[in-house]
Amino acid sequence: MTTRAARDKRVRAASGGGTRGSASGQGKARGRRASNAGKSGAAQPVGPWRLRTFALIAALLALHLAINALALIPVHFDEAQYWAYGQELAWGYFSKPPLVGFVIRIATDLGGDTLFWLRFASPLAHALIALGIFAVGARLFDGRVGFWAAAGYSLAPGVGVSAMIMSTDPVVMVALAGGLYALVRAGETGDARWWAAVGVAFGLGMLAKYTMLAFAAGALGYGLFSARERDLRGTAIAVAVGLAVFAPNLLWNAANGFATVTHVAEDANPGRGYFNPGKLAEFTGAQLGVIGPVFFAALLLALWRLGSWRDDWRMRLLAWQCYPLLVGMIALSFVTRAQPNWAAPAYVAGSIIAARLLVDAGWWRGLKAQLAIGAAALVAVVGLALAYATMPLDLPRFADPFKKMRMSEPFCALALGAMAEEGAQVLLSNDRRRLSECMFEGGLTWDDIAVWNPLLNPQNHHELVATLRPGDSRSMLLAIHGGAENIVSAFDEAYEIDAGTFPTHSDREAPYQLWFLQGFRGYAAP
Repeated sequence: MTTRAARDKRVRAASGGGTRGSASGQGKARGRRASNAGKSGAAQPVGPWRLRTFALIAALLALHLAINALALIPVHFDEAQYWAYGQELAWGYFSKPPLVGFVIRIATDLGGDTLFWLRFASPLAHALIALGIFAVGARLFDGRVGFWAAAGYSLAPGVGVSAMIMSTDPVVMVALAGGLYALVRAGETGDARWWAAVGVAFGLGMLAKYTMLAFAAGALGYGLFSARERDLRGTAIAVAVGLAVFAPNLLWNAANGFATVTHVAEDANPGRGYFNPGKLAEFTGAQLGVIGPVFFAALLLALWRLGSWRDDWRMRLLAWQCYPLLVGMIALSFVTRAQPNWAAPAYVAGSIIAARLLVDAGWWRGLKAQLAIGAAALVAVVGLALAYATMPLDLPRFADPFKKMRMSEPFCALALGAMAEEGAQVLLSNDRRRLSECMFEGGLTWDDIAVWNPLLNPQNHHELVATLRPGDSRSMLLAIHGGAENIVSAFDEAYEIDAGTFPTHSDREAPYQLWFLQGFRGYAAP
């Protein structure tokens, strides 16, 4: 069996920590191991920590699945949109690559079109991410670092919330964690199969979310500026395999005017000229809730001390996989809008950096606080979700962690009920959020909806595939929050079915209008 010392020697040689067989490289390694022992003690065997990690991850997976089985949270319009993607499988969609739709389709084909199965893959993905974090942390350092990194990630407040909904983030982060592990193994062995695995992970990640480019950029940055030896053959294999896996989405984009690429670029357009320190503070503060205040503080401290890691190739590798994305998103939040979850993939490597720093310092209270804060946050969120699920109309909107999702059920109940009663063939709206929710709630297909789009210039996938076109003679149920007059005037037959407001909370109501329409004449000239 290969010893850890021998393996570490191969890793340093393959990945730039020293010259293969050089005395200076071995001396530095001995110094690092002595330093790493410090307050945290000698390197820990992987076996016992692996069992603890697996037990914790399995317990949290069971807990998250049990929470999701309660169906406390209404469908989010993004989730509903991804579900709709899965009903018409393609190699791309206007705003996202296809993998999230594929994943949801597999889950719902297995169990049905319910909230539980819509979200089934999310807690499973977070469990896989945590396993990947443990594997990388244990391989680079020891089992104890791997455990605390995986535990700190798994109990991060943002992960607890993310496991309750379905999004693209956990899907891409599974690929990133797998890619990072494959990259470490490729550096250890130089084996072409591990380099091919790096390429597969990159390609799958790109099929999930283009944030996976940060993984490639980090690997490139490490190779160009930090590694002392470079494996050009292995890199070529990874690039070729990655492009082959990602190619179907590239071809779809080419056939659709590079819709997804354009959308992503516009979504993060720094030319909007915000330059808003308040948004910068808001985004940065939100990261404490995403990964947890202890780990985030540890990451900032590690960034401050980055120079002290210049002789440790492991920390350099992790830093390249964390800080370019994290710092880049913080900077982006200053010049334009940035959602807190956009930095989430940085915390795959970031959790290992934070755990290594805290373990090396022997700050066990901090590590335990990371877990305790995350557990308390999960209890609070689930408690609020339960309260609002049982008596939403008796509680105010401000304390609802899922306030944006309370509109889907009452709105869709009104719209779908009127659609069935009137015998309308199509549900029409100018709001893709409500259309997505009603598609999921009513089991509608893309042929059952239409989007009011007078500019005929698609800005989302609904407008790309379901824009109302002149000459459409089908009967329609218009469901809208307001401003129906501009729409109904374009039809030969139009009559109002219902209008009013419905409550979402004790202090909030939402307006709605329902119309029966038929005989679309076309959009008025602008």
